[in-house]
Amino acid sequence: MSRARVSLPPLGRGLAVLAATAAVIGPAAVSAQAAAPTPDSKAVTFQGHRFEVPAGWDVVDLGADPTACVRFDRHAVYLGTPGSQQACPSRLVGRTEALLVEPDTSGEAAPGGTTVSEADREIVGGAQGIRVTATYAEDQALVRKILTSAGIPTSAPKTRARASAAPAAQPEASASATAATSSAALTNYTGKGFDACAAPDSATMDAWKAHSPYDAVGIYIGGRNRACAQKNLTASWVQQQASAGWRFMPIYVGAQASQITSPAAEGRSAADDAANQAASLGLGPGALLYYDMEAYNKTYSGNVLAFLSAWTEQLHARGYNSAVYSSSSSGIADLAAHASSHTMPDVVFSANWNGVADTNDPALPAWANHQRVHQYSGNVTETWGGKQIQIDRDYMDVALNGTRKPTNAGVYRSDEAKFYVADRSGGLYGWSGFGVPGDKPLTGDWNADGQDTFGVYRPGDSTFHLSNDNGTTAISVMYGSPGDVPLVGDWDGNGTDTIGVYHPADQTFYLSNDNRVAAYSVRMGVEGDTPMTGDWNGDGKDTVGVYRGSDQTFYLTDSQTSAPVNHQVKFGNPGDTPIKGDWNGDGTDKVGVYRDSDFFGAGKDSDQVIYSVRFGVPGDTPLTGQW
Repeated sequence: MSRARVSLPPLGRGLAVLAATAAVIGPAAVSAQAAAPTPDSKAVTFQGHRFEVPAGWDVVDLGADPTACVRFDRHAVYLGTPGSQQACPSRLVGRTEALLVEPDTSGEAAPGGTTVSEADREIVGGAQGIRVTATYAEDQALVRKILTSAGIPTSAPKTRARASAAPAAQPEASASATAATSSAALTNYTGKGFDACAAPDSATMDAWKAHSPYDAVGIYIGGRNRACAQKNLTASWVQQQASAGWRFMPIYVGAQASQITSPAAEGRSAADDAANQAASLGLGPGALLYYDMEAYNKTYSGNVLAFLSAWTEQLHARGYNSAVYSSSSSGIADLAAHASSHTMPDVVFSANWNGVADTNDPALPAWANHQRVHQYSGNVTETWGGKQIQIDRDYMDVALNGTRKPTNAGVYRSDEAKFYVADRSGGLYGWSGFGVPGDKPLTGDWNADGQDTFGVYRPGDSTFHLSNDNGTTAISVMYGSPGDVPLVGDWDGNGTDTIGVYHPADQTFYLSNDNRVAAYSVRMGVEGDTPMTGDWNGDGKDTVGVYRGSDQTFYLTDSQTSAPVNHQVKFGNPGDTPIKGDWNGDGTDKVGVYRDSDFFGAGKDSDQVIYSVRFGVPGDTPLTGQW
């Protein structure tokens, strides 16, 4: 990744490097014939196949120089198998028209067929004895013409499948928490890391693990602007490095600011592709995926923010966490300035080459709960254990609790003692009977598995009954006094929801960390207010608040020991029922209202509606949760 810059380095610099490499080409491996078919083209042959390429393209023999960097941001033809340890500059972004022609010993003319990926700007095909990877920026026709000249099939190509958003699991059959936790753990780390344009080979990774100060590595998993070939980056490589103790920053280098034309659609598409690429490497839901958005002119801010919002929302829908890399003074500054109006990533990766290995940044008011990475130096060459790489230096402070999910709607039908919950679009997601008629419904994550399940509060005996499977009682405890309002929240930030009550007579909240005794006592509001709880600042801990129906205003505090009003939001109409939820999956709870079977969720500290579904029937009790 590069530090704050608007355009790519001049082409001349890169061509000079390739030209020097091309000088070592041997006549037995390849010939660049003087008698070109046209004045502006030349013929290059490899393994008996002849390619007509533009005359100005460099030709690099990887057999003669196995350390040559196969970089797709320069017009070139690379012949042979990429070396296991390419000597690549660390600061490369972008793709243009280029070819990698490798020997293939499968015996098939085109093993696997020809595939075309618009997301990667790449065509992969083959003929007898060779396999070709052709990249392009906008001129796909040119690379198709070159492939055709060598007899590589390009007609009626197969389109590489891009999976759509994975269907959510039913409440009674959630996804494997073990798998999600494992993937999340592989992208959590606090300490020094590095990123290199091409994933190093295992011998280099072993040497650096034993001798370097680094324990995390940035890997470029895909995108139309991923510049370097990734010979080593496979699922087995990821598994091997994970077993050795490495942690990962999976980076996707997609469309840049000036290339975005349909922000929402392109952001979602990039997220789907990134999730697919990550999954193919063994990094499943729960993992944190980074979008590389290089520095850009402020005229592109609107498109970039809309694109990155869609990126985050779609990753959350796929069960992944979202991060964004950009210049501290460009993309990161834009995110910080528009946190209340756009969906924010879970983690920010700031490029600010100040040489300081920490994540302190006074320009970032948020992302303070182990949600930052800092690229503090770049384009440096280091040698550890006898192995040399050019890298960018990073410092990570990332500790996310698995998969982030957006909050969805639900209702409780008291006369039936049944919970009904909705999917993202307001369709029926699932239902379950729990409790008895007259109970008050609750939802929460009682066992820290990342999924909310049901519970009830029985006013007659002040007893909470909580279920981990939406059918049987896992926890049953008496807490509070008659007339109290039951509450739920993760008061200490350990990932498990516990109980609390609000005492209307003196407007006091009593919150328990162990479902037995009160750990916090906070007085807030006035008589007639409705109590609220939520993580209003995204620090991982729930705090309290009140809704005042007389002025349709929410008064919320970030403190657990006192009641300063840190957030004041006017939202809704007289008669609405207050609700709360993380409507966009960014880790921060926002306010909302329920009105005649309609759920309306607001943006952070704003009256802008960002979530709206119709679910249930009049008379239902509204509820929300992360199903």
